[in-house]
Amino acid sequence: MSALERVQIAAIGDSADEFAQHAQAAEAAGIDCVWTPELFRSSVTQATWLAAKTEKVGVATGIAWAFTRSAFILAVSALDIDEMSGGRFRLGLGAGVKRLNETWHNADYGKPAPHLRETIEATRLIMQQASSGEPIRYEGEYVDIDIKGWIRPHKPARESVPIYTAAMQEGMCRMAGDVADGLIGHPMCPLSWVEQVMIPSFETGLARSRRERSDLDFLPTVCCAIDDDEKRAIDAARRTIAFYATVRTYRPLWGMHGFADAAEAAGDAFRKGDLAGVPAAIPDEMVEVYTAAGPLDKVRARVEAMAEVGDGLWLTPPTYFIPPEQLLEYQSKIVEAFGTA
Repeated sequence: MSALERVQIAAIGDSADEFAQHAQAAEAAGIDCVWTPELFRSSVTQATWLAAKTEKVGVATGIAWAFTRSAFILAVSALDIDEMSGGRFRLGLGAGVKRLNETWHNADYGKPAPHLRETIEATRLIMQQASSGEPIRYEGEYVDIDIKGWIRPHKPARESVPIYTAAMQEGMCRMAGDVADGLIGHPMCPLSWVEQVMIPSFETGLARSRRERSDLDFLPTVCCAIDDDEKRAIDAARRTIAFYATVRTYRPLWGMHGFADAAEAAGDAFRKGDLAGVPAAIPDEMVEVYTAAGPLDKVRARVEAMAEVGDGLWLTPPTYFIPPEQLLEYQSKIVEAFGTA
């Protein structure tokens, strides 16, 4: 099966009914999986809702903040949703950002890659041994669990629930190669970054952990604004780039293609409170490198090129600083253009 036959999207909608309707439309269109984001809602409750409202499409957390829940809660939540969906669930876990972990959740952050590795390993161990009644012991730097006298009485839907993580930089990609069942790319990563940074890094993790390439489901991401009005599409995509440009974590990404100064200017404008100056700092040339914006043929060429290096694809519309109706418009065009039904 080609990557183009396994298109992933994020759940989008203002109300619970609306994002259920969009998930049902994605299911009818042949989308492979709908992933529930975590910021304004819980990714876990959204995934549970979509599991109840759909029949065939995959349902996943995309991405649940891993350090704000115990490995035990992650494990039993994953087993619950997998049972409720009839074995369609994928547990997507990510580190999130340091400040929000520590100031919003009072959660330890530490070194995110080893911390997330331990969380994945411990969560998987609990799921694997939940029905055995045997003691469950995991001892790490960040995760230390000792479960005795507990057995989950509910029959699991299948042998295991796959655990995915999101990554873009070397360390997290290596960690994904070490222990994750799947790796989701970042919407700002062009093919050059994927080929030069992400793939070599997760291949290093696979090799050192004695795993095969087939052990990791790689889902690179493309930000798509399908629009015959190319100027409108580029402007929408520019605003999402502007959002990420204000985050210092992404400096190496911008620097690879010579846009470090533009990103720095966007960040400076943001920190000065000049919100209009943030997207204004992002030139059209930068939009062309990091997103696919314009008529369908142009977007399709970019998506097909990315499909050559992935096992599936995550396609997302621009998501920041555009009207909700425009976001839904671009999401619907992705589903219509790339659904396989």
